[in-house]
Amino acid sequence: MWEEATCLRFQENLQARDAIRYVLERGDSCFTEYIGRNGGYQDIIIGSECAEEYVVAHETGHALGFWHTHQRPDRDQYISINWKNVMDEATASFMPFRSMLQAFGIRQISPRRIPYDYGSLMHYHAVAHAVRVSDFTIVPKELKYVTTMGTEKMAFLDAKVINDIYCLNACAGRRLRRCLAGGYPDPNNCNRCRCPEGLGGYDCSILQPSTCGAELHATDKWQTLTSPKGGNIDCYWRISVPAGNRVRFRLSDGEFPCSYGCQSYVEIKHKLDIRLTGFRSCCYRPKEDSISESNQIFVIFHPNGKMARFTLRYIRQQL
Repeated sequence: MWEEATCLRFQENLQARDAIRYVLERGDSCFTEYIGRNGGYQDIIIGSECAEEYVVAHETGHALGFWHTHQRPDRDQYISINWKNVMDEATASFMPFRSMLQAFGIRQISPRRIPYDYGSLMHYHAVAHAVRVSDFTIVPKELKYVTTMGTEKMAFLDAKVINDIYCLNACAGRRLRRCLAGGYPDPNNCNRCRCPEGLGGYDCSILQPSTCGAELHATDKWQTLTSPKGGNIDCYWRISVPAGNRVRFRLSDGEFPCSYGCQSYVEIKHKLDIRLTGFRSCCYRPKEDSISESNQIFVIFHPNGKMARFTLRYIRQQL
C-alpha cells in the first residue's frame, strides 16, 4: 500500500540492524513499539487475528512517523472523545499527542501543517476500543463523517506527507509538470501528477476517468443522479455551477453494506480543499441538505464488488 503511493520500497534484509522488523505472533494485538525512527530495530507486532493489509499499513505508518489523526492537538475542533466508553487499556491511544509527548519526555514534533482528514488511514473508527459497541468512542463534529473514520484505504494526504518527508529528491533534476488542485509530481513517475481522488490527467485538470461518471451542471431546478447498476465499477462525477454559486445537495436514498470505515460507499467531496476525503455514506445518511464550499462537488461511487445503490438530488444555490 505504501509502495503504490510513495517512493518507499520495503526489502527483506536479515543483516540490517537499523530497520523495521515485522514480528508475527498469535493473538489479537497489533501495535508499533515507537513512533518514527528510534535507532535499531523498530518492531511492528502483528497478531494472527488482526493480520490484515490495512492494519499492517496503519502500524507501518506509525513506524514512518505518523501519530493517530484523532490524537492531533487540534482534534477537539473536529471530534469529541466519549471517555466513558473507552476501554481503560486503550486510554493512551485517545490522548492528544502533546500529552503523550510530555508523558514520554519527547521535546519536539514536526511543525508540518496538514488539514484534519477524517478519511486518514491513521484515524480510528467511531466505535474503536469501545466498552459498549452500541455507543461511539469518537464522535465527529460533522456527524456525516461518522462512517468515513476508520477507513481501510490510504488517504491522498497520508501519501503526500510521506512523499514530502522521504521523497523530496525523487524527481530532482527533472523538468516537472505544474500540478493543479493540490496535486504534486508523482515520485514513482515524475512525468505525471498524483491527484486528489476525483481528478485525473497528467496535471489533475480533468475529471478522473471512469466508465460510468460524467461532468454535470446544477441548475435552478432539482435534478437527480442515480447510481448505475453493477458491483465491480468505480464512478466519478463532478457537479458544478458558475463561479460565485454553490451546489445544494442531499442523499435522498441509498443502500450499502454497513460498516464503520465504509468499504462500499458513495463519497461526496464538498469542501473547498479537494485534497480532503469527502464524507462516505454506507450506514448513515444525512437527513438535511448540504451546501458545497466552492462551486463544485465530486461524487465517488465505490460499491467494491457489492450490491449497492444511491440517489442524489442537487440544485444550484445562489449566494
